[in-house]
Amino acid sequence: MSVTKAQGRPGEEAPLAGPVPELRVEGISKAFGPVRANVDVSFSVRRATIHAVVGENGAGKTTLMRIIYGLYRPDAGTLELGGQPVVFDSPRDALRKGVGMVHQHSLLVKEFTVVDNVLLTLSGGRRPGRREVAERLRRLSDANGLHVDPWTTVGTMSVGARQRTEILAALYHGARLMILDEPTTVLTPQEADRLFDVLAGLRAQGSTLLLVTHKLREVMRVSDEVTVLRRGRVVAQVSTSATDEQELVRMMIGKDVPLEVTRPQAQTATAGSPRLEVRRLCVLDREGVARVQDVSFDVYPGEIVAVTGVEGNGQTELTHALMGLWRPSSGEVRLEGEPVTDWSVDRRRRAGIGYIPEDRMHLGINLLASVRDNLTLGRHRDPPLARRGVRNLRAVDAFVERALAEYQVVAPSAQSPADTLSGGNLQKLLVAREVLRSPRLLIAAQPTQGVDVAAAHFIRSTLVELARQGTSILLVSSDLAEVANLADRAVVLYNGRVSGTLVRAELSETAIGRLAMGLAREEASP
Repeated sequence: MSVTKAQGRPGEEAPLAGPVPELRVEGISKAFGPVRANVDVSFSVRRATIHAVVGENGAGKTTLMRIIYGLYRPDAGTLELGGQPVVFDSPRDALRKGVGMVHQHSLLVKEFTVVDNVLLTLSGGRRPGRREVAERLRRLSDANGLHVDPWTTVGTMSVGARQRTEILAALYHGARLMILDEPTTVLTPQEADRLFDVLAGLRAQGSTLLLVTHKLREVMRVSDEVTVLRRGRVVAQVSTSATDEQELVRMMIGKDVPLEVTRPQAQTATAGSPRLEVRRLCVLDREGVARVQDVSFDVYPGEIVAVTGVEGNGQTELTHALMGLWRPSSGEVRLEGEPVTDWSVDRRRRAGIGYIPEDRMHLGINLLASVRDNLTLGRHRDPPLARRGVRNLRAVDAFVERALAEYQVVAPSAQSPADTLSGGNLQKLLVAREVLRSPRLLIAAQPTQGVDVAAAHFIRSTLVELARQGTSILLVSSDLAEVANLADRAVVLYNGRVSGTLVRAELSETAIGRLAMGLAREEASP
């Protein structure tokens, strides 16, 4: 592997040499109280390239991107764009100076057309008319292969089309450097392929792309160079052709970690009684729109059954209904043959249902409470953590110490607020709490979304071991590789309905992806 060294800093790895880069980051540091998110970060991005930034959770990627996009001001260091020093006062200021950002979760107003979303971002001077904006958007779309109709209402678009719309909006504002934050997290393989074609076209047109992702296969496929962060510092900048996935993991984490977890063929047959039965379930949202329609499936003891598809096709509403957070309009849910459709959340949890919600910040973790209190939440009044309703602090501390070690949760201390933990460690904390309750059924919604390679491997291994011990697992995931590797069966949703169910022998990312796009089952075979 060929990595250049920083001049004047022996032993440190730093930007590759070459002509004036599109972006130069020099000595950037940022701290939040005692937490040093970025420490003397230096790297450069060559013009008209795709440059990946990788690192485990807590490595400082998000903070760095927010500095480059004008959301944060650094404590020290400088930025150069096209060889000129720049200081950004806001994202709007960054966009005016040529830096755009495509967010992991679209910030577009769903009720507005593409044209009106772009008009919202304009300020000062003469405001062009809607037709003038639409015509320019159409020309940019055609020139860059984006295939976006300016008059389309955003809410009617697929997730992939919304991403292309964000790229189009950035191009409209003249962005020459574009940051893409986890751009394929919620895309099917087919949509991801289309996005990669768009990125290649943008690079050919002279745009510079800064790609932040946990998906190392995509890094190897589309990027020209990679910058690796670890604990807030740059540890390497390397040509993609000079490295591989395993080497990137080693640089990110400091040790080798297996890249995939594959579940062996399930030993349990779908015979006897299912643990979870979902029958013709329908769920309406607050506006009365049907989000889940006539959904039925079973989960047997020791099975991992996946509910999958592109995000926004009813998965969230389904899990909320199964946990009692939202009342279905019709249908039935049974646990061990007993109807639970009308049960409260607390009653379901006491009956043995564990829940890892996709929205860990609002539904899973109390960020202001301590790590210890989050770990013991829901069992703090139960033996051995309490005696006659009074907490047994010695037992609590022993339990928390074991849990943090077993689940590899890195925290300043058990008494620290949860919001001091990185995203990956918050997710492991949540997994630890739910698994240690020994659930009969675990509903795991997007359990590895937004976590690094090591954390994802640990969480997936935990799910596989739990199933081996006889726990029923409902895995709700839009990560199609994860579904293909872990699930015994996959229930694929499209527009809130089951578009098909695949058994283990049929599972592949391509087969799942086609059903997730609403294609007929015979078209979705691997």
